[in-house]
Amino acid sequence: MDITSFISPKQLIEMKREIVEQALARANPIVALEYKDGIVVMAENPSDTLNKISEIYDRIVFAGTGVFNDYERLRRAGVQYADLKGFSYSRKDVKARSLASEFSNILGDVFMRQQVPWEVEILVVELGETPTDNRLYVILYSGGLVEEKRFCAIGDIVRDKEGELRRDPLRTKLKSMELKGDEPLEKALRAGYDALISVKQAGARIAPQNLEIVVLDRTVVRERKMRRLALAEIEQLLSA
Repeated sequence: MDITSFISPKQLIEMKREIVEQALARANPIVALEYKDGIVVMAENPSDTLNKISEIYDRIVFAGTGVFNDYERLRRAGVQYADLKGFSYSRKDVKARSLASEFSNILGDVFMRQQVPWEVEILVVELGETPTDNRLYVILYSGGLVEEKRFCAIGDIVRDKEGELRRDPLRTKLKSMELKGDEPLEKALRAGYDALISVKQAGARIAPQNLEIVVLDRTVVRERKMRRLALAEIEQLLSA
């Protein structure tokens, strides 16, 4: 018999929320920060083949945390949506806002209509022609859509020493740094790194080889602006 016959809709939503938040607390969060010439997106990711951050279109990057299969399905759907819209209309018509809205609709329907929600949060960022045109969208596991400025974080849930879940520690850390979005890449990258290690156990570090870092670089002379940083460049920027 359907479990929803025994509990109220409010209790069911709370159960789903608890399931997803516990899963996100076990996953590695992701941060994105604007810098002088673009946007940097970074996360701890020991895997060499299972990327958390990927290109969706010319100036648009997708990032997901939680269950890989869940956000990989969303990534593929986003690529198909962007390719079809770009082919049917114009490449310039493909915008992060419309992609984020599609993702929001999918996750909202899954969360409300399915008994088992997708244990995932995603991020869509778009590099603008100018810094004021940059777009950073956070899509929550429940389908909530939030536009951020200067910086943002997904999977921003950690478990403290008492076992309680803390929400928004990364965003709080980044806010305390008073970032303006016009810092050089090395300063923005260092701020993101410091935020990521701030939610780990005291004294814990993240080895450079376990960092996945992507930048949308406005200085790149081609339509596709994403580039993935190699280990040597990461080490150089962190030591700057």
